[in-house]
Amino acid sequence: MPERPPDGDGDRFGDLGAGAGSGRTPEGTPRGGQAGSAAERFAERDELDAAAESEKRPGPPRPSSRYAWFLGFVFVIVGAAALANQIVNLRDDSSGALKGPQPGSRLPAFAAPLATGDVEGDANVRQDAGGDDNAGAVPACEVKTEGVLNSCELRERPVVLTFVFDRAANCEPQVDRVERMKGSFPGVAFATVFFSRKDRAELEEIVRRREWTQPVAIDHDGAVSNLLGVGGCPVTVFALRGGKVMETKLGNLTEDQLRATVRRLQRRSGAAGS
Repeated sequence: MPERPPDGDGDRFGDLGAGAGSGRTPEGTPRGGQAGSAAERFAERDELDAAAESEKRPGPPRPSSRYAWFLGFVFVIVGAAALANQIVNLRDDSSGALKGPQPGSRLPAFAAPLATGDVEGDANVRQDAGGDDNAGAVPACEVKTEGVLNSCELRERPVVLTFVFDRAANCEPQVDRVERMKGSFPGVAFATVFFSRKDRAELEEIVRRREWTQPVAIDHDGAVSNLLGVGGCPVTVFALRGGKVMETKLGNLTEDQLRATVRRLQRRSGAAGS
């Protein structure tokens, strides 16, 4: 019996034996035209199988359109969650920044042109004689003329002051609701501050089209909104006679909510009303 080569002798096909004319030329063909040994035939088959397998092997996976759509959806959800978180932080900010005047504070002085008047220019927000001339040539309380909303005059009665914007917001319906209920409270002053870059004529058209009868002041440069710390809309400020803020509410209010709050405002102001 022929002696078996020791283990680990290199060719794992060596124990199958060699046929006549074994071996291959450098070009890879059997020497002498012979088919070669069984080991060589199996080796050749292994090489061909490996080449075929390599051709079949897929490249790096590319995201399908469904997967790409899913990723886009996730990004939208994450962005929406971040925006919602910012809104919650704005509303829950214990410092009160951008949430309007705080209860107990006094409604500051301002004089702003009316949308239905003929006065042009930015609002006067100068608080006193020693104030900054850039805020107004004279203190706002002294600007008492037709075509101007003066908060110092509003403070002579209980006040409901609504703030609305016209950019990336739909706050005008809140003013509509105030309009529908304000006739029940003749002893209360109602007014709106409209932060907008539109021309006065455009804002006047909005006021007349929506049939707002309360005075609507134009806050072209945001000075009044900034003065009262208003950073969103709608914001409704309820102030007692004399200007002390009773309550500031963010967001839309129903007519019933408005009525209930105004009744409380009247009681605390000692004003007669329905």
